[in-house]
Amino acid sequence: MVLNARFKIIISLFIHKVASKLIKIMSHSELNQITRAEELFDAGKLDEALEILNDRVQFEGLNSQQKVYFQLLKGLILMHQNKCDELIEFGEQLFKEGQDLNDNLQSFDGLFFIIIGLGLSDKFKEAYQKIEIAEVLLGLISDISKSVFFQRKIRLRVLKGWINLELNNQDLAENCLNWVLDSHNKLGNTFEIVWATFLKARLMYQGKSYYELGGEYAKKALSIAKQIKFNHFWIAFGQLYLGVLHSTLGEIDIGLKYNMKSLAIFRAIKNNYFFALVLNNIGGNYYQLSNFNLALEYFEECLLYHEKLSLALDFPLSNLVEVALEIGDNELAQKYYNRLENLYNQKKDGTIVLLYKLCTALMLKRSSRIRDKAKAEKIFKKIIDTETIWGQFAIQATVHLCELLLSEYRFTNSNEVLDELNHYIAKLLTIAEKTHSYIHFCRIFILQAKLALINFDMKAARRFLTQAQKIAEKYGIKRLAMKISHEHDELLRQITMWEKLKESEAPLSERWKLAGLNEQMENIVKKRMIETPEFSDEEPFSIFIITEGGSALFSHSFVKEKSLESHLFGGFLTTIDYFIREMFSEGLDRATFGEYTLLMKSIPPFFISYIFKGDSYYAHQKINYFMEHIQKEEDIWQNLLKSFQVSQSIKLKDIPLLESLITEIFITKSMVFSEL
Repeated sequence: MVLNARFKIIISLFIHKVASKLIKIMSHSELNQITRAEELFDAGKLDEALEILNDRVQFEGLNSQQKVYFQLLKGLILMHQNKCDELIEFGEQLFKEGQDLNDNLQSFDGLFFIIIGLGLSDKFKEAYQKIEIAEVLLGLISDISKSVFFQRKIRLRVLKGWINLELNNQDLAENCLNWVLDSHNKLGNTFEIVWATFLKARLMYQGKSYYELGGEYAKKALSIAKQIKFNHFWIAFGQLYLGVLHSTLGEIDIGLKYNMKSLAIFRAIKNNYFFALVLNNIGGNYYQLSNFNLALEYFEECLLYHEKLSLALDFPLSNLVEVALEIGDNELAQKYYNRLENLYNQKKDGTIVLLYKLCTALMLKRSSRIRDKAKAEKIFKKIIDTETIWGQFAIQATVHLCELLLSEYRFTNSNEVLDELNHYIAKLLTIAEKTHSYIHFCRIFILQAKLALINFDMKAARRFLTQAQKIAEKYGIKRLAMKISHEHDELLRQITMWEKLKESEAPLSERWKLAGLNEQMENIVKKRMIETPEFSDEEPFSIFIITEGGSALFSHSFVKEKSLESHLFGGFLTTIDYFIREMFSEGLDRATFGEYTLLMKSIPPFFISYIFKGDSYYAHQKINYFMEHIQKEEDIWQNLLKSFQVSQSIKLKDIPLLESLITEIFITKSMVFSEL
């Protein structure tokens, strides 16, 4: 239910710069025709524009420059509509004519369209071979202006970036894309820059799991796309990309809005391939929002378009089986399962094998019979043990297997079942990390925390939550980071309750409900939207910079009452010393001291400790911001190191910049809240 791994990328063309030069040399009638096609294209009426450009009579009487412009318009429209076969055929025609005329520029342009068509058809190795030929041709081109040559060079670099990204040559792809993006000022806002920026966004998001950075590049590309001509596809593509990104981060409500905008544009320009793709994504959004009836509608329409376009039916059918099971329509689920089974019997290789096994296991898992659930377990384990490049199948199978084992553990309280469950949880973490599925990674850590909690291992539960929040923040999964911080705060507030439950030997059913294990497992299985908790701003009490040996190098109180300050400071210093020795060494980052929370971070050779009342999420962000900026400010950092070396404490008045930073972050909040 997610966007296919490949993004259909369309090459940018320098048409608007070329047009002004060509206008001067075209006849009036020819100019009218080309201008009309261009106007239709720019208005999003691609079919009408293509009808004009398909009329070969338009070629008659045109010189070579005019033909280039005419051909580029046609090629661009074919790409925007994802007409791969026609694009390849058109490129081959241009290439052959160029070879016959000994025109290396036209041959290069023909290869350009062939490569795009091959890429859009998933024939990336063949496309790469054509790129090597295009590189040779580029070196043979002569008697053209520097600007035209530079433009072709840019296009080739973008192509190389795209194909290398598809072939998982990330370093080569990034080098090509960086070179293009460094040429932005020279080239201006063009399709080439839009395309390269989207590719860089994809590299950051899919290749390196830097979700926040990927989103920034995507928004930048979308912003540039809105400023150029022939931009309908690119705007739709940008909305699609942001829809996928937000959905991946659990921000389903935001993702759905972007996908809806994208769907409307793809419908208007009649790009049926992407229209079907977005239908699938919207169906997935509604599934994650538990609106299964709407999910069913969009998945069924997606299936119709896949049939119309002769696209693979395995993913749409498997989605329909899953959503039909959710709404309890077993007859409908069986109908789509039978179709999937027929496909499997016709072709027992590729993704259809794993999808068929997954759906078979899901059908059995829904059965009320114990023996059917046992069969489902066996199938899930076979999928997990299958070596495949499709990590999503292993993740999905492991998640469902863990749900079955968790259900069994609830009713049996068997240590053997718990051991098996922990084994597959560890396996799931390994798969998620290997496939960069960090949202799954964090959600499983939360599940582990709840399992530890029902077994009264509070320290382990807190450690899992701390690890999960670090990962969520590292990769920009903000909603999840907020949720984890909230869960950690709640756990600290409930420590006494859990200790009493342990003393009273409370039954597993009571502990299970209080820990919210079922809800967390459902969140993982259905990849539900992450609800953002409501946070109030914390009340700061004090901030300390402590040496690794436990000595207070710097302290500042935000509380004016001297009696309160003197009463608590000694206790806090004792708590901090204990925290460094006993808690921080185990990976924990916070502790409670009555109504106060102590948050600690390491920044060698120091510990930063922030003490406050209230929720910890914003406090956590502030302390991170504080740590980052005391290192950036050379005057602050060097003064801290110097005082540390001579074992001398620091007063706020000793470092004016430090006082200013503390005021901006913790008192006026003018710096940090603009960035949170």
